[in-house]
Amino acid sequence: MAMATQWLNCVLFFLMTISLFFLTDFLSPAQAASKLVEEVCHETNNHSFCIQALESDPKTRAAKNYMDLAVIALNLGISNSTATRSYIARLYKNPKKKMGHRKKSALKSCLWGYDGAVLSFRSALMELKEDPLTANYDAKVAGDGAVYCSSFMSSARIKDSSISDGNRFASSLSFIAFVITNHLE
Repeated sequence: MAMATQWLNCVLFFLMTISLFFLTDFLSPAQAASKLVEEVCHETNNHSFCIQALESDPKTRAAKNYMDLAVIALNLGISNSTATRSYIARLYKNPKKKMGHRKKSALKSCLWGYDGAVLSFRSALMELKEDPLTANYDAKVAGDGAVYCSSFMSSARIKDSSISDGNRFASSLSFIAFVITNHLE
């Protein structure tokens, strides 16, 4: 009888272990999305920003694949770049603020750079399904406008934390979108 009980306990333990193994294989959608985000962010140059940025969009929890995540990242890029461009435009057009030629020129160059950034993020979003390779390229070059803006601001010795943050975010979101679109076929 003791032998049968031990054998039954071994079988139960084995079945519970196997069940746990299979349960972890079939992750909930939120866990699968979290795993996908973790995989992508591991490939970026700023893991913690990547996690925070992607998880700032509630749709991320429902992302099932790289395509879903690409749409989210590109929309974040569009949103950030549009907001940064609007901020720069308000500074540039503000009649109450006197600014020298150097500052005005830097802000105008930043506007130009962000026009390109917004356009590239939008192009990448439109090309995702039809031409993932071109979407990948556009996602990558979307960050160039922010890099140029940062350089123009530095050359003109302009320090504006909102523009600096926008530049960092746009560059990082561009790279995140590039990493994700690299996984598309």
